[in-house]
Amino acid sequence: MTAIKQLKKEHEAIRTALVLLDMLRNKIENERVVDIEKLERLAEFFSVFADKCHHGKEENMLFPELEKAGIPREGGPIGVMLTEHEFGRGYIRIINESIKSYKAKPDVSALEKMVEAIKGYVDLLEQHINKENNILFVMADMHLSDKTQKELFEKFEEFELNEIGAQKHEEFHKMLNEMKYELLGEAKILDVRDIPPVYRHRFILEKFDELNPSDSFILVNDHDPKPLYYQFQAEKGEKFGWEYISAGPTIWSVKITKKN
Repeated sequence: MTAIKQLKKEHEAIRTALVLLDMLRNKIENERVVDIEKLERLAEFFSVFADKCHHGKEENMLFPELEKAGIPREGGPIGVMLTEHEFGRGYIRIINESIKSYKAKPDVSALEKMVEAIKGYVDLLEQHINKENNILFVMADMHLSDKTQKELFEKFEEFELNEIGAQKHEEFHKMLNEMKYELLGEAKILDVRDIPPVYRHRFILEKFDELNPSDSFILVNDHDPKPLYYQFQAEKGEKFGWEYISAGPTIWSVKITKKN
């Protein structure tokens, strides 16, 4: 595996965690359900896995190599990424402080700060990951040799071991899988945000047809999939269930169930 493929793989885990965080935010806003334990687990994930480990690899190893290859820090994509890393740390700091405040004294003020920080963090990281995957990492693959990528990957492994310790990476992935089950049960996440819009509806309908009766999946999209709902009505009649799990402003999640 190359260094860039490793970072992209970590992005997948981070985006899954963002979906779960946004679901918890939605429960706070719309159901007044506050699951502090899950919020704490995700806050640790973002503080340690996303920031200390993932962003640490970029800041300490990848970005310097890109500068050596001629990609400027100031006025270029590296500078933008570094600025967004700092903004992200600010949001996580507010989320952690709000969790601590709410545990000490459950009140609306702490929840409002938490909700707004989560919205800001989710929006920031989604845009940040999109820029890295589609701009910066493309540039990296163009400018970094296979030898440099291999050396970077080895440095990443050593950095991760020193910064977060052995097995911590796997523990975080296990935590995400457990939380998905706790929040969604057997329903799998069907994230279509990276599929070109022209192909999305047909892809989703095909996945729906593959479901067994009474089974569900959680559709994750980057906009309100209301047009898809009308297509389901036209093609599936009363044979489907549609339940919003979270409704923007950045991530839309809908539980779609196949009825008997």
